Amino acid sequence: MRTAQLLMAIAMVLAGASVPTLAQAPAKVQLKPEVEEFIGQMVRQNQFEYAALRQVFAQLKAHDGVVKAINAPVTAKPWHEFRDIFVSPMRISGGLEFWQQHADLLARARDVYGVPEEIVVAIIGVETIYGRRLGSFRVIDALYTLGFEMSERATFFRGEMEQFLLLARENSLDPLGVKGSFAGAMGMPQFIPTSYRRFAVDFDGDGKINLWDSAADVIGSVANYLHHFGWVWRQPVTVPARISGTQFKEVLEAGLKPQLTLQQLQPKGVEATEELPPDLQAGLFSLDLAQGQEYWLSLNNFYVITRYNRSKNYAMAVYQLAKAIASERENATATQATVDR
Repeated sequence: MRTAQLLMAIAMVLAGASVPTLAQAPAKVQLKPEVEEFIGQMVRQNQFEYAALRQVFAQLKAHDGVVKAINAPVTAKPWHEFRDIFVSPMRISGGLEFWQQHADLLARARDVYGVPEEIVVAIIGVETIYGRRLGSFRVIDALYTLGFEMSERATFFRGEMEQFLLLARENSLDPLGVKGSFAGAMGMPQFIPTSYRRFAVDFDGDGKINLWDSAADVIGSVANYLHHFGWVWRQPVTVPARISGTQFKEVLEAGLKPQLTLQQLQPKGVEATEELPPDLQAGLFSLDLAQGQEYWLSLNNFYVITRYNRSKNYAMAVYQLAKAIASERENATATQATVDR
């Protein structure tokens, strides 16, 4: 009976309908005041049914695995360790295979959104190894833990909980059954709920958006995301920087967002090691090597990648993985052309 009631409650949450038979059952479970406030907000602003939504939240509690993961993110590793994980032979060969399988879709996304195929492929590779690792946490558990059991960024994750419940209702998803990352990211491209609702696209034209099983929707959505945040076709992503003096530290501390032109950076002891237009804007960042540091320019497209994940290690991994996959594809194409002669 309890299982049947729970399934009914979930269905009613998704439908936004009333559940008078469950009105008394949730009242037996005491919820945190901020959870009660959130439920009330969902009822008032989004027309969710109070009793059914309360029945769902009555089952949620802090997840120790989420707490542990959020406090020790892999992006915090030094670059030389991070690179070995994400710019790996498995991800390079997997990226080549993914590109070969979906070349037409990737080319169409490139034409529509102006984002190169290798960048889209690399993001999917870094995020989930092309769909092999989609995450083992229930999304609702992750968002509950981060939004209601941890103080840091609680407001942000409560917002993501709202977006997740709306997403589940819109797409007839069981909110207790969706799996994802420790931060509540979902599908092959690991979109958080807000990004899913704002940037995911129906690229295969079947009338729905599926970031788990539709390669077309995944590819189109990643390209659309980067396009929205300002990707510029044919502009470089990053190049090594040459530094001198001490003023470069001011540029380094200013962050990744490009704010000064290369011409303005030169008197501060920051120069590009490749020929670039002097009016191109850039920032400066460093990467931790096994011995010492190296310096790179954060150009517009590098900064755009950090809108997907704010870690400089993440963005550099995407860039280097993309280059490696593109190189492998060029070699494979050249080899095939030689065989065909």
